[in-house]
Amino acid sequence: MNKTRLLLVDDEEEFLTSSSQALGRRGFDVNVALNGVTALEMVEKSEYDVVVLDVKMPDIDGVEVFRQIRKKLPDLPVILLTGHGSIDDAFQTSKDGIADYLAKPIDIEELAVCIRGIVEKAESNRDKNGMAAEQIGFEEIVRVMLIDDEVEFLESMKKVLQRRKMEVITSESGREALALLKESLVDVVVLDVKMPDMDGLEVLRHIKQDFPSVEVILLTGHPSVETAMEGIKTGASEYIKKPPEVDELAATIHKLHRDRKDAILEQQKKLIEEIRRRYPE
Repeated sequence: MNKTRLLLVDDEEEFLTSSSQALGRRGFDVNVALNGVTALEMVEKSEYDVVVLDVKMPDIDGVEVFRQIRKKLPDLPVILLTGHGSIDDAFQTSKDGIADYLAKPIDIEELAVCIRGIVEKAESNRDKNGMAAEQIGFEEIVRVMLIDDEVEFLESMKKVLQRRKMEVITSESGREALALLKESLVDVVVLDVKMPDMDGLEVLRHIKQDFPSVEVILLTGHPSVETAMEGIKTGASEYIKKPPEVDELAATIHKLHRDRKDAILEQQKKLIEEIRRRYPE
């Protein structure tokens, strides 16, 4: 069995040394970073199973490092450590996809158990997604279009969805996306609400008018009841907060694809029944 690859990030050198050694004795492959800038460079160059990240650091604080990791590698689990009681209430409440949150001084055995649990959960989710895809007949590739003006988000999300056996095309603007839809077969569109040239709701209106069978998932970093209601009334199938949980997004895409296939099969069944009714043997 491969060792769990762990990146431990903290500006306290003594803590890094003692903790990395203790985690190494427990079977983890541990790399360390003394600051946020180094940590971001390391996750760009190497693959890790989990990042353990101190909140308070001098150059870039842990919350900002977490957000940067989340943009580029949305399915990389992150554990936040803090010796300062609490993070900003909104961040602490939503957790924004954080894997876990532990207070310092941390018990190493507790941290090790937490890391193992997160890795096991990630592996279990991957297995479940694979089994679900087989059970619902996804031998063919699900064709997804991502529409967002944030290039980093597009690149990172494209990679993680491709790893889940999806065929992904991307567009940085609504106008470009509508032109691409005329040339490409797409099952599900994942669409950011806030874009500069044509906002997501306007793009959604055009999609449902010109490509009514395409399912649309709206993404927004600033969710509101009004926007959600308008999106659903216009024809969106789902409305998800940005940045999305990758497993949630993948499961939603697969569900919509399955529903789309079922609807097509039902239409075909009704057509066959109508033909038989009109032309009995």
